[in-house]
Amino acid sequence: MSKIKIDHSKFARFVRIFDKVTGTIEPSTRKVYFYFDSQNLMAYGTDGCLSVNLILGNIAPFDGFYAVLLDDLKLLLREKNEDVVMEFESTFQISKGTEIISILHPFVQSPRKKDEIETDQIIDTMQLRRTLDIGSIISREGQMIFVGSQRGRFFSACEDYGHTALSFMNFRDKDFAVEIPYESVRHLVKALDSIKENRIEFGYSKDMGMKFSDGKFTVCSNFLQDNGRIEEIMNFDGTDFEIPVKALREGATLSARFQRRNGGRGYLELSEMMKFVVLSQVSAYEYTYPIQWGNAIRIPIAPRKFQQFFSRISEKYVKAGLTDRHLIFKSMQSMLLVKIE
Repeated sequence: MSKIKIDHSKFARFVRIFDKVTGTIEPSTRKVYFYFDSQNLMAYGTDGCLSVNLILGNIAPFDGFYAVLLDDLKLLLREKNEDVVMEFESTFQISKGTEIISILHPFVQSPRKKDEIETDQIIDTMQLRRTLDIGSIISREGQMIFVGSQRGRFFSACEDYGHTALSFMNFRDKDFAVEIPYESVRHLVKALDSIKENRIEFGYSKDMGMKFSDGKFTVCSNFLQDNGRIEEIMNFDGTDFEIPVKALREGATLSARFQRRNGGRGYLELSEMMKFVVLSQVSAYEYTYPIQWGNAIRIPIAPRKFQQFFSRISEKYVKAGLTDRHLIFKSMQSMLLVKIE
């Protein structure tokens, strides 16, 4: 029999990380797989693209993979200050205090995909999280997020309904560009917060991977053939006036709230005033804020996407400007583009 004791805080962190990685998919597919590797008990989980391998501690060798539903493990979080004991033999038993979970048929075939990764540098975990968060937030389920490195900057970007969000950070690795499912990027954003580590190893070979003190993340990806537009966006420098982020955030939040209740279409008007406008069949809403700009423009927008983007911007002001195709808002490390119809 192989047996291990895990203290409550370590067990809670382990469950929290796996909860974020597997997301809100069908509970019957939110499983944790345990296996032995190099004197350690390992735990593996995936959402189908993002996967995590976590070291739980030293244990006597055992063969095969044992599986348990993640939601069953979450039941054991109720009692604090109690160690969790796991016993691996013909059955799989997890106990904590007065509670015992027994898995009568725990054995499964190996669920692990090829997850060998090469890390090239150590980067700030929260900067990585922020870049992935802002660069994916305006997207939605079923879409792809563009991720990569270009000329010393790591970026993430997405597009939806004429809106493009992009975020970037300093980066020293080789250039690459891939696309990753939206759901897995959002799961990774939450998982990076859950590991509670300031620095993380990062690398890209065939897939993107990250290593931390007691585990690693691997993310599936598809090679992106053309990333010329990303470079064009990041190097845009045609801004000619500033707008307070607070006004953009407030106008977007209030107009998005009105639109959720009343429907209708959203617009942004810029001249000597900034106006968020929502027109429904029976009512209209306006949020105004004075600005200094010599031109005038009115474009359709999705207020909710403005709210999502600007709620994550920490600067007090963003610069704004026009190209022949887009209205652009630019902060130090992120941009929002809206297509001009």
